[in-house]
Amino acid sequence: MAARAQTWIIGTGLVLSVAAACMAADAQSDAARIGRGRSTADTVCWACHVVGANQPFSPILREPAPDFRTIAQKPGVTAESLKAFLHTTHRTQGKPYRMPNPRLSEEMIDDVVAYILNLRNR
Repeated sequence: MAARAQTWIIGTGLVLSVAAACMAADAQSDAARIGRGRSTADTVCWACHVVGANQPFSPILREPAPDFRTIAQKPGVTAESLKAFLHTTHRTQGKPYRMPNPRLSEEMIDDVVAYILNLRNR
C-alpha cells in the first residue's frame, strides 16, 4: 500500500513538473511573440500610429491614426477582430485616410495582435 501511495505521489509530482515547464515555455513564447510584434510594429506601423512608449519617431500624418494602446482599450477588440482588420483595407471613420493593407504574413499578424492585446494590461 505504501509503495502504491509513493508511486502516486511521484507520478503526481512528475505531472505537475511537466505542467509547470509547459506553462513557463508558453510564457516565454508569449513574451517572444509580443517582442516580435513590437518589432514589426516599429518597422511597419510607426509612420501612422504611435505603437508604444519610447517610439523614436512621430507619426507622419497630421492627425495620427489611433495609437496602439487606444486600439487595445476599445470595447470588443479581440484577437479575431484585429486579425480581420489587418487583412483588409479600410477607411478610418470620419476621416479621409485609408489604411493600406500592410500585407503581413500570418505569423507577423499574430505577433502584432499579441503586442496590441498586451498593451491592454498596462
